[in-house]
Order: sequence, then C-alpha cells, then structure tokens
Amino acid sequence: MSVLCPPTSYLPPIAKIASFSVTQLLDALTYLQSLYHPEVRGSRRKRVQAPTFNGGENLCPRHEDDNQLQAIRSDAFERSYSIRWLTALIARLEVWQDLSYSGEVSLDDLGTPEAIFAHTEMIVQQAASLLAICAGVAAAGMITRNFIFSSIDGQRRVKAQLTDIPLDNDDYGSVGAQTWGGACVLAEMVMEDPERFGLDFPPDGPESHRLNILELGAGTGLVSIVVTKLLDTLPSFNHRQVSVVATDFHPSVLANLRSNVNANVPSTHNQTTSTHSITTHFLDWSSFSSAPPPDYLAYPFDVVFGADIVYEAQHAAWIKDCLKGLVRRPSDSALSPAAFHLVIPLRPTHAFESSTVESVFLSACDVDPNGDVDLVILSKESITCDAHGDYTRGQGLGEDVEYLYYKIGWSTNARL
Repeated sequence: MSVLCPPTSYLPPIAKIASFSVTQLLDALTYLQSLYHPEVRGSRRKRVQAPTFNGGENLCPRHEDDNQLQAIRSDAFERSYSIRWLTALIARLEVWQDLSYSGEVSLDDLGTPEAIFAHTEMIVQQAASLLAICAGVAAAGMITRNFIFSSIDGQRRVKAQLTDIPLDNDDYGSVGAQTWGGACVLAEMVMEDPERFGLDFPPDGPESHRLNILELGAGTGLVSIVVTKLLDTLPSFNHRQVSVVATDFHPSVLANLRSNVNANVPSTHNQTTSTHSITTHFLDWSSFSSAPPPDYLAYPFDVVFGADIVYEAQHAAWIKDCLKGLVRRPSDSALSPAAFHLVIPLRPTHAFESSTVESVFLSACDVDPNGDVDLVILSKESITCDAHGDYTRGQGLGEDVEYLYYKIGWSTNARL
C-alpha cells in the first residue's frame, strides 16, 4: 500500500520552481485537485478499454486509505500551506509572464524553462481555481460539483451543479449530505436508456395519464434533477404531465436537497415547461405505513428510484413497506408496469446490509403463483466502476467499486 503524503511533503518547493517540469507542476495541481476537490468515488462505469489520463503517466499518489486522506484534508495547517503554495505559484508565474511580455528580460535571464512559460496560462487557471476551492466553501467542508451526462448518441446532454455539505458526525442519517457514486451511476444509466427505466409513453398510451416519479433517499438530488432535465429534452414529453418528487429524512440533507433543486431547476422552469414539476419533501421510511400518507405521496408512482440507500439492516424492509403503498399496482394494461430501480454498492463493511435486499425482496421466479401479489426482483445486474476516477484509470492500480442494480416490481404470476 502506498502512503499518501501531505502537501508539505508532496508539493515542489516554491523557491525551486524553475527546476521543475510542466508535467511535475501539473501533477502537483492534480494532487491538490484530488485532495481538496475529488471526483465522486466509484462514479465511472468501466468501459471495454479505459483511457489514460492526459495521454500518459500520472504521478499522483493513490488514495488507498480513506481515513488518512480525510485526516490530511481536514488538517488546517496543510490546507493553509496549500493556499500559500498556490498563491506563490500564481504570483511567480505572473511575474515571469509580465517581465517576458515587456521585453526587458529573456526567459534565459529569468531561469524559466520555455515549456513552463508556454503553459503558464493553463497552469495559472488551474491554480487559481484550486485556490478558490481551498480558500472558499471547501474550507468549510462544502464542495460544489459539476456533472454532465449524455445520451449514447450524444444528442442529449444534461448538466447539474450540486453542493455537498459536511456530514453530521453525530448522526449517521446525514450521509445524504454528500453525492455518492451510486447516484452518479444510476443517473448515467437513465440518461443512456430512458425507456429501460420506464421514462417513456407508448404511442397508444393514455395522454391524460401523468407520469409520477419518486426518489427515495434523494440526498443531494442528482438523480431527480437529471431525470427532470432529461424529460424536458424528450419530445414525447412536451405535452405530458410529469411530477418528480424527491424525498429525504435528515433535516440538513433535506434543506440541501431543496437548495440544489432550486439552483438547478429554478422557479422559471414551471413557466417554460408548465407540465413538468419537481418538488422536495420529507419522508420517514420507518413510520410511513403507520399513518395515512401526506398529500404529496397520496397517488401511485410509476417510477421509483433509489441510489445507495441500504446501509442499515432494517432499511430494505422499511423501503418495501413504503413501496407497497407508493408503487402503482398492475391494473392498467395500457401503461408500462411500474418499477423501483435500486442501485447499491457492495461495500465489505456493509455486506450484511446489502444482502437484506434479496432476503426482503424475493426473486420473481421464487414467487408462489397462487399467492398474493408482491414486490419482487424482476432483474439484477452487476456493475463495475473505477474507484478513484480518471487520474488512476489505465495505471494498473486494479481497485474497483462494485454495484448491484435491481429492477423491482409487482409479481405478474401471482393473484391480484
């Protein structure tokens, strides 16, 4: 296992910057990017051939120990040193740039390699962006992430900007304050094949039927936001009624969810696409079945999403209880069957919790045909992602994140 060095040990000494190559300086910036503005872990599905980063070897160290990484990231002295280093780098490069443009001195007089000078603008832009991150909201534990998802043919693109907020260390229920890889994987899959997830209307389907979509444990809102924006781009939904309901439980997570939804789907959205709406609401899985549902959950849902929402032993059972009262029953043959689409990571630390999905939801082939209708697993798919994003791809590091995608719906061979 390699050891992740802190900035004070890893970054090139600023006084000797002239002796370092462009590759080394860019590597230092990539290191700071991975430390203070990391890509969501396990969010990129593996392709047949993984591309290399920047066409060549990447010298950034591997982040194998999450506890060590978090300790460095939260170290005020290391962050302060990184800010000073970035400030000094930008100042030094700008001085070189100004003196060279003035014609008063040459690059040889400055002791600056021509290659570094040629890339000065790019290095300054990257350094300035990182400086804003280190000195701004990231210093308070907040991170703003930009996502772009595309259809397979590239004709549709959806952008989302989300804010992750600090976790409440005293309450495990606040994990939704961060964007997790499962949400990225599910959003990408939906963008690539909307019909697979029931986001379509048959040509002869009832136009008056509103498509009701629900997300359980929406967290930062990525899946709900991407689905809403995707449906805005599909011609078949130009005049269709669509309601997206994003739900969560923890107060700080719900407040951040609302903020992200408002930032990505502003109030003017309903004026432009009056038939489409997205709302955020509170939902407590543990008590849902014990009381009448609130108005915003009082109608059946055609499509339900859940990403990385099973991390305690009782979650799968609670979720099933909710779905029994929320998922549209198979009574209307003119409509596509309703379904719950669930993506969970296979974490070694939560192996038992993950296994509860298949103990709570039976496989469709195991259902008694003479029994009552039940929610069952219709299909199951394994998904493999690179653990740490582009900068480790193609480097032979061999660390993956595994997910399972379940499509769950009402059993069709049982008694209604």
